[in-house]
Amino acid sequence: MSAFLGKIHYWLYNKIQLHEALIEEVAQSSANKGFNAKELLEKSYLEFGYPVKGNLENEIEHSNIHGWLQEKIIRVEQRLAYVTTELLKSGILSKEDIADIFRKNAQEIMNQIDIHDAAPQDIFTFIFDYMLEGMPCDRVNEIIENNSTKISWKTTMCLHEGYWNAVGGNINNFYFFRDSWINGFLGASGINYRYNRTEDAVNTIERV
Repeated sequence: MSAFLGKIHYWLYNKIQLHEALIEEVAQSSANKGFNAKELLEKSYLEFGYPVKGNLENEIEHSNIHGWLQEKIIRVEQRLAYVTTELLKSGILSKEDIADIFRKNAQEIMNQIDIHDAAPQDIFTFIFDYMLEGMPCDRVNEIIENNSTKISWKTTMCLHEGYWNAVGGNINNFYFFRDSWINGFLGASGINYRYNRTEDAVNTIERV
């Protein structure tokens, strides 16, 4: 059955699994402080569906590959928004606590990749090998400048805000966490890159 699956499908599935891991890491951090994280996760599963943990070829609906992956992206984004928002409301974790979990996750990934040098375009590609930004057909990231020292891209639409609004969350928290992930990723690379995101959704990675 796996003959029907291509690299892009595994690529998307791996991104989903990374975000499932982030949810679990955030929940575990709250459990370490005495919070009933198990109950919170169970509520998230009942509301937004259970995560899929098995091999992609054994789990996916082969008659609806695109739709199945899109649904799993939506579900993990919903649960990430819900779990982090509820923990922030409870006061058990701060924004900075959660951002630090994202940062450490990115550092661990970069250490596994072991990049010694990379062009800005390569760094951009690596980041979105891990960070969710919808399906490839959504074409969210529009590159507006790309050279040997700098890459800039415009986020043409926000695919995440609806998930955060639906659970009474703040979309700015999502970007705060993701910025921390990107900065952790860059910081662990050993390459002097700086990341910046403006209010008008222009993102830049630049050698410094």
